[in-house]
Amino acid sequence: MAIRSVDQMWSRANSNVKVSDNFRKYTVSFTTSFQVLHDANESDLSIYQAPGIPAAGSRYPNFPTVFADGASIERVSPIYSIVTIDYNGEIGSSSENPLFNPPRIDWDDVETEEEIDEDFDGAAIVTANNEPITGLKRPIVDQVVTIRRNMPFFNPWVQMVYRQSVNSDLFLGFPPGTGRLTKLSAANIYDENFGYYEVTATVQFRYPYRTTPARAWYKRVRHEGFYAKYGNSIWRATDAARQPVSKPILLAADGTPLAPGANPVWLEIKIFNSLPFNALGLT
Repeated sequence: MAIRSVDQMWSRANSNVKVSDNFRKYTVSFTTSFQVLHDANESDLSIYQAPGIPAAGSRYPNFPTVFADGASIERVSPIYSIVTIDYNGEIGSSSENPLFNPPRIDWDDVETEEEIDEDFDGAAIVTANNEPITGLKRPIVDQVVTIRRNMPFFNPWVQMVYRQSVNSDLFLGFPPGTGRLTKLSAANIYDENFGYYEVTATVQFRYPYRTTPARAWYKRVRHEGFYAKYGNSIWRATDAARQPVSKPILLAADGTPLAPGANPVWLEIKIFNSLPFNALGLT
């Protein structure tokens, strides 16, 4: 058995373009057919693999991101078959390159109930005897943006580093320190050796409650403890009866007992790195 000839059939060439994602995404398909003369009872596998028939994964001419992903055989006679190759892929809105497509940017918000230890004006929530009141909560609302963009490469190490960071630059109009990268993922299109990545990033922006924007994601706790500084020494704090306290007392910035009625001192603790979000190339 043998393949006698393979010739492209221009009369059966077709194409189709579909627009989606609010005109951001263009998907295109092509079909190309070949007439194949062969010996009688030639196997389908031999016909699919005949010289001149595009192999699976072949690029469509002049479209580097459109690939052969399907094929079919139409048996016309024992010695004559028509092979049709299907190509599919994504192209750009203004060129054949999908990397030129604009990003998709969607805004949302997220609300969580968080325990609070101060009121809206920043005063500590305490009793008349300056004892902290616990268990009160308020809704905390953060803005959330999801960005989807086609990119030529993706680095998992960069993903790991940025997932533990806040923005060090002005990003989408939000000042440094207010945005935290809460999601960064990538889907490889076609194959690891060619194609591109569809990258999805989610950034959560926090309003700087009772602090500066640069410290919006810092942890804030009251400066309090069982020990206090007396002169140059640190001792277990005592109550009015000079007995060791059973609950933490409020402390001044230098660690000494806070004067009765004075506003609490707050400690702000950095828990994330600061990195330039614009360097990710998402927008």
